[in-house]
Amino acid sequence: MLQSRALNPVYHKLARSYRSLRSYMKPSKSPRVFVRKGISRMEFFELLHKRNVEYVLLRWWHDLPEIPEGEDMDILIKDEHRDLINDLVTFRDNRTGLKCDIYTVSGCKYGSHKSLPYFQAKLARTLLHTRVMYRGAYVPSPVPYFASLAYHAVFHKGYGSGLPGFDKTVSLEVEHEYTSILTEQARELNLDIDVTVQGLFDWLTEQGFAPADDTLSKLAEIKPELAFLQKSLYCDARGGEVMVYVIRERLLKDELLEDFKHFLKDSFQFDVIDVRLLNPSEMDVCTALIRGGKWDNGPFKYSGGAPVALVIAYDYHPAPPSSAELKKQPRTTNGHNLHAKYKFRDLLNNLGLKEGHYNGVHSADNEHDAWYYISLLGEAYTNKIAAEVEIRRERYARIWPVKKLVSANAISKVELISYGDDLAVKKTFRLGNERYFEKELYAAKALSKEFAFIPPLLEAGDGYIVVPYLENVLDNLAEPEKKALIASKENEILAVINNLYNKGLILSGFTPACVVITPGNKLYCSDFTTLQKHDEQGNLLANISECYSGKTNSGTLNLKTVWEPYLDDIEKKLAGKTQVVLED
Repeated sequence: MLQSRALNPVYHKLARSYRSLRSYMKPSKSPRVFVRKGISRMEFFELLHKRNVEYVLLRWWHDLPEIPEGEDMDILIKDEHRDLINDLVTFRDNRTGLKCDIYTVSGCKYGSHKSLPYFQAKLARTLLHTRVMYRGAYVPSPVPYFASLAYHAVFHKGYGSGLPGFDKTVSLEVEHEYTSILTEQARELNLDIDVTVQGLFDWLTEQGFAPADDTLSKLAEIKPELAFLQKSLYCDARGGEVMVYVIRERLLKDELLEDFKHFLKDSFQFDVIDVRLLNPSEMDVCTALIRGGKWDNGPFKYSGGAPVALVIAYDYHPAPPSSAELKKQPRTTNGHNLHAKYKFRDLLNNLGLKEGHYNGVHSADNEHDAWYYISLLGEAYTNKIAAEVEIRRERYARIWPVKKLVSANAISKVELISYGDDLAVKKTFRLGNERYFEKELYAAKALSKEFAFIPPLLEAGDGYIVVPYLENVLDNLAEPEKKALIASKENEILAVINNLYNKGLILSGFTPACVVITPGNKLYCSDFTTLQKHDEQGNLLANISECYSGKTNSGTLNLKTVWEPYLDDIEKKLAGKTQVVLED
């Protein structure tokens, strides 16, 4: 123990020396840079002017050529001009004392703040476009300066700004008296502003300088005290969730937009409402106002590029994110959205494309942000998408109390509902699946009057039918007992096939999963979405392969393949069969 205590100071000294040496030999790249030796502060600005570099010195410039002791030079620079000063600065601390934090408009080229652009895009551009010369350096004009200082105090400093209005008081050392500084500036500019967190946020929002909702979410992850500024998340009581996927330039260039669209449909059963290719002005707006304006490569080897398209999708059955997912992205509301985005990114980066390691898809975290993205394309487009969403939500709305969601897939959902004093089954079809709805409606409304194995229609509406609930004893049986019970109903099962066939119909998806056997020992058939007419003549047996084959997830199954494990010699038993009447 004594030996360990004696060695501790030596260990810590060596560790500090190692970290210092490592940072010197291989400094990390960030906004923090140092003016190279031999260049004074004002010579640095003179060189920027000679090179026509668009920049603005953001703060603490009032006493130039001096700045307050301990302060660095916070500089905002145009993206394209950052490379023009590479030879003037170094990432390694060269002990000149001329420290700079150099931020770019979009946050590219190591010029970001916590992986976000330093300012909202409009504010950053306004600062550069309205800059004025002051004592040999470009500084902000008065109102943009006030806006930048307010933004910095609220979003970068948070509690540390000392501003009143946060939800609780935290004892932090206040580096600058932002409240008094901003109050004095507002008075000089004749700005009627309540210098509190909420007051400054409201004013920045009015000027178009506040961060967009999706950026505010990221800022609140960094500074949790900002969370109260976020708009409340919501969901429509009728269910479902609108999602927006932002397609980036490289994905379109690699001709993978259609693949992504089919991926959403096939892998996640999302309803793709629209794919909107952006025109140049829409691209500019979306680039600036989505994702905080930051579209560099991030953790990927290559950048996916700027936004070029929006894919508007609808998830009829969203699922909550896991606790781990919420911890990483607290404003995410649909786990399916996250899984789809990440799974497609993995697929994309495993395609073996040249320069294929990139992020080609960004998504809104929730429906609130999704509508914000959509709104960037104008009121007419927003109204168009809203109308499409309303049709889907209205169709899927709960008319009766739902006791249980029985199933949901890309075609329909089946619910057990309270219907008057009884239970019933409501089957609702997604928009675009009207042909399946018409088949179910025809079976329940018309065929049920002729065939006792079809449950009768209780009610129908826009895309839905309601039929009586039938308890199925098969649901509670083990597989051997289930097979035995189905085999005992052989004659009635054959009757379903024959009676429909003799009426010129086939049910190509008729499988044991469609069979219902009630506690009263009556057999019914469910699911008539594969009902169709046939033009075959002659014996059913001769046409079994042609007429009675349906597509399944595992390929094509014909009647013999499906039923042989339950009914022996089904072909032989069907041979010569004519109209069969079910036992009452």
